[in-house]
This record gives sequence, C-alpha cells and structure tokens, in this order.
Amino acid sequence: MKFTRRAARLTVGLGTAAMLSATGAIAATGALAAPAITAQCTPNHLTVWTGAQGDAAAGHDFFQVQISNVGHSTCTLFGYPGVSMLNGSGHQVGLPASHSGSKSTVTLVPGGTSHFVLTVTDPFIVCAHPVKGSVLRVFAPGAFSANKAEFSASVCPHNVTLHVDAVHAGAGIPGFSTS
Repeated sequence: MKFTRRAARLTVGLGTAAMLSATGAIAATGALAAPAITAQCTPNHLTVWTGAQGDAAAGHDFFQVQISNVGHSTCTLFGYPGVSMLNGSGHQVGLPASHSGSKSTVTLVPGGTSHFVLTVTDPFIVCAHPVKGSVLRVFAPGAFSANKAEFSASVCPHNVTLHVDAVHAGAGIPGFSTS
C-alpha cells in the first residue's frame, strides 16, 4: 500500500481529532473548542472561617480552617495558604506559619468549601514570653491579599509556632478529617 502525503495528513488529523474527542475538546458541531479553564480563586470571592474547637495532642492543637467560595463562578486553589496571627490592632504577632504536605488542585464551585489543617504548637514549649493573637490572617494559595477570621491563639514572637498543610477538597471535620 502506497502511503501518500494526503493519507499521512488524514491519519494525523484523525488521530488528533480522536485524542481531542476523548478529552472533550471537540464541540457537538465537530469544531475545535478551547478546553475549559477555571480561574484561580481570589480573596474577594472567598471567606475563611473555623468551626468547632480543634483536636489536641502532646503540646499541639489542630484546627480545621475552612475556605468557602462565596462568589458566583467556579475557581481553583493549589498549594499552601499563607497564615499568620494579628493582634487587636491589626499588627502581625509571631512569625508566619510553616507548611508541608502534598499539594493538589482543589476546585470550588459557588458555595463550595475546602479546608486546611492549622497546627498551633503550645508556645510555652518554644519560648518564655508568648504573645496573644485574636485574628487569623489567611492568604489563599497564590493570593496577594488576605481574608481574616476571628481566632484566638498565643504564639512566640521569634519562633514559628503555626504550621499548615496544603488545601484539601471538602469541609474539614474535627476528629474525623485526617488531612
């Protein structure tokens, strides 16, 4: 069988069409459509809140911090939130949270909620003179402005006493959610 240029183009074209069809990129009309891209969540479309009292173990308290989409469109989060404590005057007390854990993309539909685990180390284990914070400042992953939530905790002024993991899909439930 002789393989012509036209047959080669047809074969490549059909192969590409099959691949795009399998990924959902061909519209019902058969025309190529751009794949749907979901925008990154922005702070003005999010709200941050904490639910019930956290879990505790050996000098650490664990809190499920919720991030909910209060906007009108679906958006995504990927990575670690930036977290720090503020005092009643709005000034940061202590150092920002450290972070670790595996990351994955979380898609938040309008009204949807994701969570991350905030670990607060007992500051008296780390320093002699902790300072009190009353507001949790949370930068969603990739955001440059923050959301705030009422939250009371003591932290060390010069040692890290807060730790977060990556954002996870769904609401976090104390005593049930392991990540």
